[in-house]
Amino acid sequence: MLPVLVAAVLMFSLVGAPYARACDCKVLSFEEAVEQADLIAEITIRSGEGTDQSTEPVVYRAAVERVWKGEETREIQFSTSAHVASCGLGAIPIGETLLVWASGSDGSYSSTWCALPSDAEDDVRAQLTREIGEPADLTDIPLEPIEEPMSPVVTVGLVLGGLAALGIGLTVLAAIVVVTVVLLRRPRGGPGAGHGHGQ
Repeated sequence: MLPVLVAAVLMFSLVGAPYARACDCKVLSFEEAVEQADLIAEITIRSGEGTDQSTEPVVYRAAVERVWKGEETREIQFSTSAHVASCGLGAIPIGETLLVWASGSDGSYSSTWCALPSDAEDDVRAQLTREIGEPADLTDIPLEPIEEPMSPVVTVGLVLGGLAALGIGLTVLAAIVVVTVVLLRRPRGGPGAGHGHGQ
């Protein structure tokens, strides 16, 4: 199944090369696909994971590299089903760059195999540029760093480490208190201190 998904992603990245649709879609011409899409852009997947066992949409965080049509924002949320039989694009690896024909707005988009044109040329990017115009290049805009969530093992380790450090700190503090109390209770003055001076 994995080779099929990899091949599907590769074919999707090269939209225009012959491919077999894995689900039942209305066939769209290039012009119809352009008209229906809210966003036509080249994106790179930054985070998010899907498996071919899931029929639920997977939400990816993606950097937008170039935009032929739609919102010109540097980063979007992009969702699709990881299940090709449900018309999803499959599980997309992190770091993969692909051309998407997507629906949505305000930084949140989704797509399926059904959004792709059936008659696109082999070099679909050149076709888009010829038919729509030069894409907006967003690659000079810096991206926000992605903060990866810590694993449970790391989280537990940090908690235990913090508790151990707290225990050591409390032990040291208790020792300081004991020493201070002992010093305060010792008689003050030199030898003979505390004895009365008779006449």
